[in-house]
Amino acid sequence: MKTNVSLKQKIDSIIDARHLLKHPFYVAWTEGKLSKDQLRHYAEQYFHNVLAEPTYLSAVHFNTPHLHSETNSGDISVRQEVLRNLISEEYGEKNHPALWKTFALALGSSDKSLANATALPTTARLVSTFRDICLNQPFYAGLAAMHAFESQVPSIAAVKIDGLARFYGMSDPSSYEFFTVHQEADIHHSQAEWTLIERFADTAEKQAEVLAATTRALAATLCAIACARAPASPASKAVALASHQAKKSKSSIRPYLTTSA
Repeated sequence: MKTNVSLKQKIDSIIDARHLLKHPFYVAWTEGKLSKDQLRHYAEQYFHNVLAEPTYLSAVHFNTPHLHSETNSGDISVRQEVLRNLISEEYGEKNHPALWKTFALALGSSDKSLANATALPTTARLVSTFRDICLNQPFYAGLAAMHAFESQVPSIAAVKIDGLARFYGMSDPSSYEFFTVHQEADIHHSQAEWTLIERFADTAEKQAEVLAATTRALAATLCAIACARAPASPASKAVALASHQAKKSKSSIRPYLTTSA
């Protein structure tokens, strides 16, 4: 158990260093410094990830084994736990993609603009990263990727709801129900994920996979958020590109990417 406590401390440290609420985009959200157009563009971009998230869980579910013991053969309880999360994401009229769509529409988006919102490279990379981890890594690594994000969601949701009401005139609770639902649901989801990670990542090699999955998932998420604002002008893009190249030449490493476009 001592090893697992150490693993939890490492995971918590990684998440804290890269916590989404420290990202400049979310700081601007909480301070009311984003335009409504920027929020709308973000909602249209992030819709790609919300639609894909149930497939991350279905991939983890696919990879989760049944268990055998002399007293309980064919134990599928671990898969059932993953399935509960998947069902809450995608089942029913108020499934999570539908709730996110309601949020986007409240910001002025439309079915047409959502359908025509081409994923930015960073958005596509976010989706492909989670799918790669969840489908091509062991199930406990997939759970680690989900935990890296879902463990942050309750605190993020509370701040987003407050900002939407205070700064962006979103007074109808149905418009931000996506965040209200996740404020509660992801407490259970992240706790259940960690219980399974702690149970099955029981060797140094498996724990290394968990740490790597956590780091990859957070890096992809932060990078996607950094580029989720409305498209910049050609001039500002040129400045951003020059700045990026200068930073790259100095080999600067940051715990997360800041918004440059």
